[in-house]
Amino acid sequence: MNRWIWPGSVLGVVAVATVAASLVGAQAVPETPFAATETRASVVCPGFESATATVRIAAAAAGPSLRTAKVTDPAAASDAGSFRVVDHPGAPLRVSALLPDPFGGSTSVSAEAGPDRGLSASICASASTGHWFTGADIRAAAQSEVVVANLDETSASVDLTVYGENGKLAAPRGIEVEGNSVQTISLGTLERSSGPIAVEVSSGDGRVAAFVRQRTWMVDAPLGADWLPESTAPATDLVVPGVPSGSGERSLVVTNPGDLTATVDLGTLTTSGRGQLAGAEQVEVPPQSTRVVDLQVGLDGQPGAIVLHSTQPVAAGMWLDAGGNDARHDPAYTASTAPLPSDSLWPLALGKAATTVLQLANPGDADASVTLTLGSGTGAGSDQQVTVPAGSTLEVPLVRADTNLVRVRTQATDLRGALVATATLGKVKGLTVVDLAADDSHSGEAPVVFDPHAGS
Repeated sequence: MNRWIWPGSVLGVVAVATVAASLVGAQAVPETPFAATETRASVVCPGFESATATVRIAAAAAGPSLRTAKVTDPAAASDAGSFRVVDHPGAPLRVSALLPDPFGGSTSVSAEAGPDRGLSASICASASTGHWFTGADIRAAAQSEVVVANLDETSASVDLTVYGENGKLAAPRGIEVEGNSVQTISLGTLERSSGPIAVEVSSGDGRVAAFVRQRTWMVDAPLGADWLPESTAPATDLVVPGVPSGSGERSLVVTNPGDLTATVDLGTLTTSGRGQLAGAEQVEVPPQSTRVVDLQVGLDGQPGAIVLHSTQPVAAGMWLDAGGNDARHDPAYTASTAPLPSDSLWPLALGKAATTVLQLANPGDADASVTLTLGSGTGAGSDQQVTVPAGSTLEVPLVRADTNLVRVRTQATDLRGALVATATLGKVKGLTVVDLAADDSHSGEAPVVFDPHAGS
């Protein structure tokens, strides 16, 4: 395929099942099958008002079925074809596309000064009953908040479970989030913690999308802001992609929500292959607690991914920055991700000032073949075949453009991905990592089958 905009798949195909004889005799299949209704999948893109920052939402789909609307006003949805950029959205947006078209979106923020200073970005997230964020900051010099969006018509009840360095912290529970609404929950009311925490957002009677926005200060001067990427649910084997090259903070945050101590072995997937972390090969995490491991020395400026093997299920994320003195510090974060689906699509509107690199991490024992389609703006994108060697990370630079478009297709089942972007914003060395966290719930076509026995 030689262009970025691909024709959409023919949707709504109805499969007709073979009808077996029933106890009362076989029934005839209707001459005209039931027509499948138009089915759409949706994600939420975070957005907010800012007097000092440029906020943009980019959305793209493989077919021409893209649609956007404010979460609070779904009836006002407007068609967007295959690509749309929304400047200063002011509030979270709902982005949808027809099944089974791959689609995705992201929100980007850039600012030279103010509380949203630096470079930050977040993917648009799907609704779920559970979300994990590892590495939230609730020190006195930080402001962290959970943003919850409910795309359904009915209300949802949301609970927060928080893990600190010395165990669980008291947290809000039973928060009612009305249908088609957005609610912000400040973490500033929690007991202060000198180290990072993990936050589990769960909803027992509905699905919600969730984000964590963080801002940090040095005394009264803002250092930077970013979204905390959602991490995979606790597991014994994890991969954290998107570690940039160069100097700066590289702190791994590991949370053990269980009742037994977790022994976690750590390794790396760099551009040179598998490696060990000198001085940080293993960490013990007590029950229901969070631990921080300094990886700066062990990584020695290498880009790549962190691999964790644990005796108990754990969650993991990383604190990062671009180096330099505190006056130029811009925080960034990455987290453990699930394997990429067979076909995924990512737009990113950071502007021409940003330098962006696609990282693909392969923790498997076999080389991974990948088809990349890289485009810019609404222009054409050409296919290229790349191979990610087993046990390593491959870096692919993107062209400088107002908007980058990345499509990843692979049959590999264990590949992880991230976009690492840097930009000089005034005196700020901006850094952000966009984890390509995706599920394949919208990538497969669900057959519609006629069943003459249904309802009998």
